[in-house]
Amino acid sequence: MSGDAPPPRAPEPIVVLTRTTPFMRVLAAVFRFLFRAVARIRVEGLENAPRSGPVLLVANHTTNADPPLIAAWLQPALGRPIQYMAKEQLFVPFFLPLLRRYGAILVRAGGSDVEAYRAGLTVLRGGGVLGVFPEGTRSPDGRLGETHPGAALLALRSGAAVLPVGVSGGQRFLGRHARLPSFGTRLVIRVGEPFTVTPDPAQERRDATTTASDEIMRHIAALIAPDQRGRYG
Repeated sequence: MSGDAPPPRAPEPIVVLTRTTPFMRVLAAVFRFLFRAVARIRVEGLENAPRSGPVLLVANHTTNADPPLIAAWLQPALGRPIQYMAKEQLFVPFFLPLLRRYGAILVRAGGSDVEAYRAGLTVLRGGGVLGVFPEGTRSPDGRLGETHPGAALLALRSGAAVLPVGVSGGQRFLGRHARLPSFGTRLVIRVGEPFTVTPDPAQERRDATTTASDEIMRHIAALIAPDQRGRYG
């Protein structure tokens, strides 16, 4: 009937990216130059980045600059792109070509997104690198906050190596309500040692997920400034 709503569109197929292109390498170099031009950058632990196998990269989130900032240094260390799980508000015409080129996964607002979760598992099971911010949104004050279960579920279900990354100083560089970066801010990116999350068979599924989330956040907290660790301090 003419008044019926159109059928929902099938989700776009997920492409697992396992190598960088010349464009990606040039763009990473451009971002490194730009970030160094406006901030004092120190990067530690790049030797911990796995060069092969599935990787779930988890990081704290204080600024919109976090994804390109982390990718600018981690992509060359990993030798492959980071496919971020990104909020749907970013999928606008201006950013869409770049997000598609990097295999970004759209996460719908308003709670759990089963399709995004399945897409993330596809990336990990295909040997790719999946970037996730466990808090789900930027911290209003730079401190670690409550987490969503998505990162823990992906770690538990995939068995992928979890690579913790901590960014210190982001809330002073480009805070949640700032329109322009604060020039000369010190930013420290620390990469921890990869680990795997193993569920305790004695725990219920919900409790196991909570335990895994706490473990992931403790690893991130160990990599950032003490005043940003929040309840994980």
